[in-house]
Formats: sequence, C-alpha cells, structure tokens
Amino acid sequence: MIDKDTLDTERMKLQADFEATQERIREHEQQLISFRNNLNALHGAIQQTDKLIKLVEEKKEDKSGKVVQKS
Repeated sequence: MIDKDTLDTERMKLQADFEATQERIREHEQQLISFRNNLNALHGAIQQTDKLIKLVEEKKEDKSGKVVQKS
C-alpha cells in the first residue's frame, strides 16, 4: 500500500532529478554560448585572412604592371 512517506520519498527523488537535469541544461547552455563565441571569432579571422590575401594579390598585380582598380 502506498502511504504518505513513500510518496514523500518519491517526490524527493523526483525533485533531485529535476534539479540535476536543470543544472545540466544550464551547463550545456553556457557551453553553447562558448561555442558560438569561438565560431564568431573564427569567422572574423577568416574574414581578416581573406582581406589580407586580397591585399597581397593586389600588390602582385601592381608589380606586374597590370591596372588595378581599387574601391
């Protein structure tokens, strides 16, 4: 037979599981934010590298005597 003590014990277990799951979600959300920040930093580095590659290519064209149109 189910009594109040059994139900209280079960509720405490459920509450502990709830809180543990909630904490894991918080940790994963923080990790996701960190991943997004890293992704943004990598994207910025790619953009900067593309810009530098373009500048190097323009310098090579200048030296070879080609007309270079700059914006």
